[in-house]
Amino acid sequence: MQSQQKAESNLLRVYGRLVSLTLVLIILAVIGVKYFTAMPQLAARSVEVEHSRFLNVLAMVRSQWLSLGKPQQMRLDWEVFNEQNTHNELQTLVIMSAQGWPQPTELSDQGCQALWWQLMGQEAADNSLIGSYFLKDNSCRYRSQNGDRIGYQLNSGRVIF
Repeated sequence: MQSQQKAESNLLRVYGRLVSLTLVLIILAVIGVKYFTAMPQLAARSVEVEHSRFLNVLAMVRSQWLSLGKPQQMRLDWEVFNEQNTHNELQTLVIMSAQGWPQPTELSDQGCQALWWQLMGQEAADNSLIGSYFLKDNSCRYRSQNGDRIGYQLNSGRVIF
């Protein structure tokens, strides 16, 4: 009889562990589903932040352009920290329009990519933004992998998210 009780006790212990493991797996599945459904929202938020940064940089560059007497080209100085957390100075020359808006060196996709780097101090590819030039409205558009876009009209300086 004692072996019967021992067998039942072992069986109950196995069932208890099985139920516990099932509950843990269900909790992990729920957390995983919530995590992966939130990822596109986080990516969209990242593009929103870049949009705000882009607006601030354009305002700062235009303000500096006005204070320097409306030059045709401006030198932008950026302080950059790399992976080793060492400080580097980046200097870049930006072409300005007659209205005071930064322009790409060439009217092409590569020119728009380079303009992003000049203004933001980082590669557009670092943020998964792909730059494209559109001749019909003379604008650069930066598209993220999830489809969000930032448009920069070169004539007016208008930025559209």
